[in-house]
Amino acid sequence: MYWYTPKDSVDRAFQQVRNKITNDLNVLEFHKLIAPLVALSREDHTDIYLSEITREKLKTEARYLPLIFVFLGEELYCTKNASDFQALPLEGKQVASINGETPRTIVNKIGNLFASDGYIKAVKYSDLSGFSFSRYYFYYYGLSDQFEIKFKEIKEPIIIEGLSLNDINKQLRSRYQKSQNPGKKDILEYKLLTDSIAYLGIHSFDNGDIRKESEEKNLKSFLKNSFKSIDDNRIKTLVIDVSENTGGNEGNEGLLYSYFGNNYQKYRTVRVKTQKAILDNGVDKPIKLKALGILERVLVNKKNKDGSLERKEGIGHGLMAYKKEPSHKFSGETYVIIGPVTYSGGSEFSNMVYTNDLATFVGQETGGGYLGNTSGYSKKLVLPNSKIEIYIPALQFVMNVDPKLPFGSGVIPHHEVIPTFESYIKGENAPLKYILEKLENEE
Repeated sequence: MYWYTPKDSVDRAFQQVRNKITNDLNVLEFHKLIAPLVALSREDHTDIYLSEITREKLKTEARYLPLIFVFLGEELYCTKNASDFQALPLEGKQVASINGETPRTIVNKIGNLFASDGYIKAVKYSDLSGFSFSRYYFYYYGLSDQFEIKFKEIKEPIIIEGLSLNDINKQLRSRYQKSQNPGKKDILEYKLLTDSIAYLGIHSFDNGDIRKESEEKNLKSFLKNSFKSIDDNRIKTLVIDVSENTGGNEGNEGLLYSYFGNNYQKYRTVRVKTQKAILDNGVDKPIKLKALGILERVLVNKKNKDGSLERKEGIGHGLMAYKKEPSHKFSGETYVIIGPVTYSGGSEFSNMVYTNDLATFVGQETGGGYLGNTSGYSKKLVLPNSKIEIYIPALQFVMNVDPKLPFGSGVIPHHEVIPTFESYIKGENAPLKYILEKLENEE
């Protein structure tokens, strides 16, 4: 909790919120007060959600801005129009302001309602794409009957009426065909782009997702076969794409890293602050949260004098980068594509490669912190009266990285590439295009 925000600052923020609770609040008012406290963790594995009952009620009673958006960098674009305004096409138009405020000003406000790792701003924009922008706009600003929107390409502001979520979904279904994804990419991709360049798209480290969505079914065999082919074809340049990799099962990031780097202690420590926490406000029934099961607590971790637990070396996943040296290691030129969705295990892979100077990074700053994260086992806390759900990660993974980047940042690319709207809507891989053009110009 105090990795990025000092304890006295956290305590002061909690007291300020307590001072504001002087009368009965509805769930949304309470959520707006406490969500920024959860965000003070500066850990994106920490989540806060309204209860299912509240969310169902909002589907019919709330009024949202009926547009679907995407942030490309810090620029906001409309991708779909579910409003009653049909006089002009709004798709592809860039938003200059909403109710007199710029998108950046709005994100600075509504972005405080959810956490991101450290001080990474790119996540705040990325997480507000799709319908999330309208949803969080409602959470922060409350009920609005209409919205005045200024688009950069349209001279006069446009007035758009707020709609219920049910009406928005109805409009979207009637106006936009559901994507059939005929060319949907595999969650694990391997391609020979030229005689000397290969591409590896590792879009998840989740073993369950890989079994369901990949032809290979297994990351270990996929990497073994891919790197044998890379070796057999004498590939000189390899592009690793983890820009959509939000993480997954621990160990898979090290498995991919093993094909590039030497083994080393990747975690300085993996620790749990306490095995048991009891939350007691003196009014409601106390809530008990436990971090680890008995076998892991006893066999895998050692207990410190302060009550914290630390992972032992060599048991289970341990602290090292990987367990076994692979047969076909790559030593050629390597590029890694990253972005705000590169997170958790995806960002840990990026951290290891970056700190060991094994690749050139292209894209946008990772969503996961360079110093590590707090993740692992997540404990669900349901607040007794509002039924708001808070998910609290239990294990702090402190990565063994050199201080090459600002405190609280993710991996920052050597070459920043933000797609244009035209590139985005066509589904182009803008960073990959940049890399290929760069390599062609070097010949």
